[in-house]
Amino acid sequence: MPDTFCPIPWIFHAARSNGDMRVCCQANVTANRGVIRKPNGDAYNSGVDSIDSSRNAELMRNIRLNMINGTWSDECGRCRQEEDNGLPSRRIYENRAWDYSIDDAKSDTALDGSIDVNTVPVIYYDLRFGNFCNFKCRMCGPADSDSWYEDHISLTGNTTFSDTSGKVEIRRENGKLVASGFDWYKHEPFWQHLERNADKIQHVYLAGGEPMLIERHYSFLELCVQKDVAKDIVLEYNTNMSTMPRRVVDLWANFKKVRIGASVDGFGPMQEYQRSGARWDKTLRNLRLLDALPSNVSGWLAYTVTAYNVWHMVDFMTWKLKESNFSKINSTLNRPIITHHVAHFPRHLNIRVLPDEFKAEITDRFSEFVRWVRAEKFEEHVIQQAEDIARGVTSYMNSDSYHADRWHEFVDYTRKLDAVRRESLADVEPKFKDYI
Repeated sequence: MPDTFCPIPWIFHAARSNGDMRVCCQANVTANRGVIRKPNGDAYNSGVDSIDSSRNAELMRNIRLNMINGTWSDECGRCRQEEDNGLPSRRIYENRAWDYSIDDAKSDTALDGSIDVNTVPVIYYDLRFGNFCNFKCRMCGPADSDSWYEDHISLTGNTTFSDTSGKVEIRRENGKLVASGFDWYKHEPFWQHLERNADKIQHVYLAGGEPMLIERHYSFLELCVQKDVAKDIVLEYNTNMSTMPRRVVDLWANFKKVRIGASVDGFGPMQEYQRSGARWDKTLRNLRLLDALPSNVSGWLAYTVTAYNVWHMVDFMTWKLKESNFSKINSTLNRPIITHHVAHFPRHLNIRVLPDEFKAEITDRFSEFVRWVRAEKFEEHVIQQAEDIARGVTSYMNSDSYHADRWHEFVDYTRKLDAVRRESLADVEPKFKDYI
């Protein structure tokens, strides 16, 4: 199998928070943000267009042909970069998860890269029902969370922000800041597609905004239960763990599997700093609730590695191994500590922006963590993951530098946002006093 192949372009549909259709979320770091466009340059949008209309767009046909021929597409650059540095890429994960091979792809794909959308239906959905969220994470922005609107205006002086379909205006209605384009999921043809295709759905990834706060997310779960297909569907979430209502727990009982990616980027002040709006005591309480749910529900700590928390990452992994006492969360053989990914965007928060001296200290700190894991005589699969994490993160961090181009941006952004939010990076992570 070519080391560029991934089943995603054949079996998958992804909608951004504004409804724009894209190849997958990993392609968000490219110039085009992975968006599937019409010949006139407009994005296919789930709130306007049929899902099937985008599946044989030029971009999708080209990506399929490149994968079959062993060529990397620009949209797949993040996976390529991660694999080159020993990090686990989504491409690798999806190949393990799906029984759809390169031979299947060749059989289903015409010479021009197109597929028959009826013969090869969408079985995997990535759905982001708008940007309604109670957090305003530092690596996000107004397109990801409406809680960002006020800070965006304070930080930039602008009442507009850029998204994949152009400029979006923030305006005040009835005393509340709002923006258009994030209610795409009210488009009835989209729901009609889901209803028609319900018996073919195998996996649904739900994010936001914050999915637990979005009412239409519950409508989707209820639809699956009513059509008696929930038992065949795997649900996967990216959730900030601020709430876990009884309503959703009861619905989850009907599904084949429920997998919870808990967006937790540290403990205590670090979690609250990077994911503004979080309260660590509440996050931990909900993690313990998750850990006690029935066997069809599993979970992991989805740790987003940024310049802010890469030093803290060792403390967090130590806490997970020694103090958390989780029985279910990150209990698998291949992910016994945490499930991490590097924030590639925005560039000024990427770990490659850090000074070389700081990178050297971080590299030593990860080496010390691996030595500690070995000395504590953890099981072999735990030691193996500790080594893989340390090698992957430090290799990626040290393989390039954004310091000359982006460090001033990191410092300026951090100082201004700290002032707006009345926070202090140096108080949360004193190590930065040595470098700022």
